[in-house]
Amino acid sequence: MRKTHRLVLGRLIGIAALFWMILPMFSVAAVIVIRHDRSDADALRLGKPFDAVGRILPDGGCTLIAPNWAVTAAHVAASIRPNAQIMFGDEKHAVKRTILHPEGVGPAGMPPEVDLALVELAEPVKRIKPVELYRGRKELGQTLYIVGYGDYGNPSVGLTRTDGQRRAVTNVVNDAGPRRIFLRFDEPPNGSDFEGVGAPGDSGGPALLQEFGKLYLAGVSSASMNGKPGQYGVTDVYTRVSSQIAWIEKTIKQQ
Repeated sequence: MRKTHRLVLGRLIGIAALFWMILPMFSVAAVIVIRHDRSDADALRLGKPFDAVGRILPDGGCTLIAPNWAVTAAHVAASIRPNAQIMFGDEKHAVKRTILHPEGVGPAGMPPEVDLALVELAEPVKRIKPVELYRGRKELGQTLYIVGYGDYGNPSVGLTRTDGQRRAVTNVVNDAGPRRIFLRFDEPPNGSDFEGVGAPGDSGGPALLQEFGKLYLAGVSSASMNGKPGQYGVTDVYTRVSSQIAWIEKTIKQQ
């Protein structure tokens, strides 16, 4: 799902407050943008291990969390049509249905505060290990992997149209709210070794946390704010998975 909105964050002194406003977006879509002094080969190499990250055709991302369940953004799920397909690896899997979070509908033109949805697949995905949900509350300061498909590039050379390959970059959580986590795209020499960010087209894809050698789903891509998508200074906004564990597990169990 290509993001059609951007968020601008404002803060009142002594009071944490969010002010949302609609701004025009680039007409081109992008998925993974890496720092200008790293190569696309780096992004492709980093993306190889994450086979549980799926591509919602024709445009959007998700993460397999059970053999027949995936997590995506609510605003992506709202656009999934009956009989839509998701690519995991080289295989297409039919969508049986989508379930939006009860708070997964926002004002017109804006993402919901809990931009989260579940996708049930018609048949279980085989030979791919699902990603576990992150249950901790220590996202702040952690280096996460951002994974996606689609257009790609860097702030210096611009974007290239998608070739359908999976890419990944890294970024550090610089702010964590009750329902969202925030990752800013820092210009070198600041930022992580493979600093990068998602952009329009990356909606629904994951921010993955590695802890003790194990991967966990920590965030679901929702929107961007504080700058142009894919440029230094922009901040990616992710739904904080750890705050929605109860809803995810209850919903799957009841189905």
